[in-house]
Amino acid sequence: MRLGGRPGADVRRPARGNPVRRARALRPGAAQDARRAPEHDGRRRRRRGQDLRPRPAAAGGLAVIPGILARYITRRFTASVLVILAGMSLLVFLIDFIEFLRRFSDKAEFSAGMGFYMALLRAPNLSETVLPFAFLFGAMVGLLGLSRRLELVVVRASGVSVWRFLAGPFAVAIGFGLLSTFVINPFAVAWKDRADQIEASLTGADAPRDQNGIWFRQDSVDGPSVIYARRMGEDGLSLLGPTAFVFDQQGRFREKAVANTATFSSGRWVFRNATVITAERPPQAVEAYIVPTNLTRSQLRQTLQSPQALSIWSLPGYIEAAGRTGLNTDRYRLELNTLLGRPVFLAAMVAIAATVSLRLFRQGGIGRLVVTGVGSGFLLYVVTEIVSDLGENGVVDPALAAWLPSVVALTFGATALLHLEDG
Repeated sequence: MRLGGRPGADVRRPARGNPVRRARALRPGAAQDARRAPEHDGRRRRRRGQDLRPRPAAAGGLAVIPGILARYITRRFTASVLVILAGMSLLVFLIDFIEFLRRFSDKAEFSAGMGFYMALLRAPNLSETVLPFAFLFGAMVGLLGLSRRLELVVVRASGVSVWRFLAGPFAVAIGFGLLSTFVINPFAVAWKDRADQIEASLTGADAPRDQNGIWFRQDSVDGPSVIYARRMGEDGLSLLGPTAFVFDQQGRFREKAVANTATFSSGRWVFRNATVITAERPPQAVEAYIVPTNLTRSQLRQTLQSPQALSIWSLPGYIEAAGRTGLNTDRYRLELNTLLGRPVFLAAMVAIAATVSLRLFRQGGIGRLVVTGVGSGFLLYVVTEIVSDLGENGVVDPALAAWLPSVVALTFGATALLHLEDG
């Protein structure tokens, strides 16, 4: 506003309502400050906006949140597996206990306490059988619980990769497999052997060492021989239902001897009340038939054992000793590699469970996925048993038969997770 009509007299009208602004308007240089005001206001607004933006967390904070989530998921997974394993072990224990009561209730020396003790001794060995299914069902229960409570949504929204939060469950599976193989298995085998001895004392028969029969080859100065027996006596020096196939030094078949029992004594087998069969003459009954052998007492006790009756620590020495005596070691090599591959087998079960359990509940189809997971786990178990039979009979290399199903299942599970979670 111009006053007095004089040019150059540029005086601004004081601002109303705010004494501070009126004072600033009347001071010298107020016009220049007024022209700069919009620029200062813009800077203040930009600074205020920058202050309101979410600041990135420190590197330590980014590492802490996924770590907490991983530990939480691992705890939930471990708890689910332990609960399922305890329930299945208890069920197997009760079935075994009831079976002992049914079989030996008419024995005067038998009591419920003895049956409970026998079932308790066999429980660790039977728990090893249900261990893969405990990990399959436990992993499915734990991961489906995370999906149902939408905790899985939080984990995925936080940017944590599926490989990171499943690292804990996989580590638990591998660690528990190692613990089961190298620590629990020796005790389980020893306790089961003790239960078999008690059972043998109740039945009045020798404890069975191999339900599938025993085959072994031996050498002597007269030539090699192959002996089959239904089972071995508890002392490891007697055979029940033995049959000997005797060959000459050139490897030609000479004769066959069949008896009810055979006893080891001073470098020879003595077949009592045997029947000798040859191609030249009709069967002949003899009171005692001698089969020489190069085996010693200690070698017999070490080599004529069922694979399941040997612990992980005894199998390597047994395989070496059996190989020196000519005994077929395929079943024992298969058992050794099966025990060594148990951690991978449990990890494969976790991979199968994760493949079908990471789907969100709101997406539907959970029932179908659960059935698919259970069916896949049982299919893996059946395929493993079939391949193991092939390895046991020498059709497939025992090491390959023990490792191949687990490795293939783990590979397919990892591939499915990669496809479903990472595109």
